[in-house]
Amino acid sequence: MDKNSTGRSKAAILTWCDNNGPTNYGQILQCYAMQRLVKEAGYEPLVIQYRKKDPRDLLAHNFSNSTAIGRFLNERYERHYNLKVVEGTETLRVKRFKEFIKKYIPLSPPCYTKNMVEDMTRDCEILICGSDQIWNPICFDPIWFLDFGRPEQKRIAYAPSGIFYERPEFEECYQKMALLIENLDEASVREQVGADILKKYTKKEIKVKEDPSLRLDQTQWDEVADEKLVEGEYLFCYLLGSLSPYQMILRELKRKHRVEKIVYIPTNVMEEGSFKGFAKYEGAGPAQFLSLIKHAKAVCTDSFHGTVLALQYGVPFYNVRRAHKGTGFFEGSDRIDNLLEKRGLQKKWLRSVREVREKHE
Repeated sequence: MDKNSTGRSKAAILTWCDNNGPTNYGQILQCYAMQRLVKEAGYEPLVIQYRKKDPRDLLAHNFSNSTAIGRFLNERYERHYNLKVVEGTETLRVKRFKEFIKKYIPLSPPCYTKNMVEDMTRDCEILICGSDQIWNPICFDPIWFLDFGRPEQKRIAYAPSGIFYERPEFEECYQKMALLIENLDEASVREQVGADILKKYTKKEIKVKEDPSLRLDQTQWDEVADEKLVEGEYLFCYLLGSLSPYQMILRELKRKHRVEKIVYIPTNVMEEGSFKGFAKYEGAGPAQFLSLIKHAKAVCTDSFHGTVLALQYGVPFYNVRRAHKGTGFFEGSDRIDNLLEKRGLQKKWLRSVREVREKHE
């Protein structure tokens, strides 16, 4: 049994974390929750920072992490990738995400190949994949199914999610997924629709388990949340899509909950300038995001994890459909529906001001 200096066996976690752009609140918070659950189970977690490089990238050389210079060059490349390719510039938000990850998440040096992942996880007793959108047929990669390492290492899929639809173009990919799932010791997915589809291709038992962020209660989230950031009572708006179509709905929610203001976080997708009467909160990292939800009078969101955290904090929430060009399969309303159905909760999708007035108390 492989153990570190603390005497604990090590467990590697394969999930999205600072490897396809750092400023994704749900991604980082589910990763924090996942590693915390592993630690509470008695293991020493290590989150593997894996991303396959684009071969067209002029800086796509993969340096070994076995030397200090190799690790330095890989970290330097990641900084280039995040800032130039994904974020554009080093903002306060980027800085706060980096600080949160450094403080709370045991992250490995960057890994870009199967061999690099195997080297990084060589002394781990358990390999875990999940959660978040890692089982996605649009960006299928066997590494996310733990297709590496020694046979004696235990392999567990814990609530990975994906884009699961009954579509002919995905059938071949589902067949590949099923073959890899057969090699897992335990398999679960986050949504029932994922289990239903994959069970058509494999006899392996596939359970449905909640996102790890739902396993932490309010007290546990408070340990990493910031203090109250906004004076007075407010409605918090977190949309990954466009805010413009929902201005009137948000104003009606403001009136309904008798709050002073509407506070929103601008996202990379929603670059539409400012909105009259809306207070933009820029520079929020994960700790500030948690605070903005916790202290809100109500939350309006098109995000799965925005819904999750409002639910965990007991804050009234409302959902709107994600609205922007190119949303396609990433719209995400099915994942929110699945969450609310499993919890036996009323769906609160809003499409008009009249629905705010008539349907929702």
